[in-house]
Amino acid sequence: MKILIVEDNKDKLGAIVDQVRSAKPDIEITTCDVLVDFVAHVNKEKFDLLVTDLLLPVVRGREPEDVTLNIIEGARGFDSLNLQTPVIAITQFMESAETNYQDLNRHDINIITYSSESEDWKEPFIKKLFSCTPKVKYDFIIICALQKEADAYIEAGYTKAKTTIQHGLSCNEITIDDFTGLIIVPPRMGLVNASIVSARAIDLFEPHVICMSGICAGIEGKANIYDIVIPSQCDQHDSGKWTDEGFVSESYSVPLEHGIERTIDKLIKQKDLLDEIGENIVLNRAEMIGESGNLDINIYLAPTSSGSSVIADDSMLKQVTAQHRKKNAFEMESYALYEAARQSTLKPSYFSAKSIVDNGDSQKGDNYHRVAALISAKAVYGILKRLL
Repeated sequence: MKILIVEDNKDKLGAIVDQVRSAKPDIEITTCDVLVDFVAHVNKEKFDLLVTDLLLPVVRGREPEDVTLNIIEGARGFDSLNLQTPVIAITQFMESAETNYQDLNRHDINIITYSSESEDWKEPFIKKLFSCTPKVKYDFIIICALQKEADAYIEAGYTKAKTTIQHGLSCNEITIDDFTGLIIVPPRMGLVNASIVSARAIDLFEPHVICMSGICAGIEGKANIYDIVIPSQCDQHDSGKWTDEGFVSESYSVPLEHGIERTIDKLIKQKDLLDEIGENIVLNRAEMIGESGNLDINIYLAPTSSGSSVIADDSMLKQVTAQHRKKNAFEMESYALYEAARQSTLKPSYFSAKSIVDNGDSQKGDNYHRVAALISAKAVYGILKRLL
């Protein structure tokens, strides 16, 4: 946030700057003390807030005079860079404010009465300061259903463990080259929380891309442990209704947008991306597939499905695979992210890339979670780096 303050009284200027610093230490403050410098600044640079006095010297060496009309002309002229920038006039000379009240009001310039012997001016000034704070936007958002999936970005060296709460969301900032994003972990896993958090993140941060990494289950015979699957189409496998004859599925589907699908398909076939994903990953014995300590990376586009419950039962697995025979993998959140992005008026690009840790049967375990979360994070990071 950038503020311009024009004030010729050093004590008053110091009090205003102190209030700004105490409220928002990271604000960029530009100060000047004469009208001509104010006009030069507003004609050269766009600010988020203008703070002015109404009695100022026009140039250095002159006595202060009523410059209200000059302030209005400089800030509200049709060719001004700051035509829509909020303006606060902080004055201790109410005669000038009262004389020019109609002009100030007509041009949406707020007046605050200042006194060095009172603190009444501080609260309305701080409220206005916060209301002028520009919306924080991010280039990309990564949703992780589990904290261990988000921690994989720390293990990979892409970010540090520094969780912040933004608008009630648990966030960790991450950069890719010159682009800044957030890793967001919903309060709970599953479709409901993923859809709420994804939709809120899109509206709050207006990312160009929203995506998801993590772990998933594969369908035996169609996908192997550690395969990274990017849903070309994601269904909700538990939508439908219960009847006297049992559950009748009614599939809802969201495909990848055609352009992003073609781009990702091209990216995942590049050898340098596969090399990046597998680089510096060491498997312990329990994480190995069979006797091999080598990690064979496969990443591909395929139909998948999402549901509200974890599947760890052979009979439920058969039911899901019977209903969705063309699917390669299933999990609990990707459909929610795809649908939130599809319905958003902001239309961000979206994708998910999750790594398989089991077949969704009674043999489920945690042995492969660390490596799967790690290679999924590295795949998403690599794809984002090339997309952005």
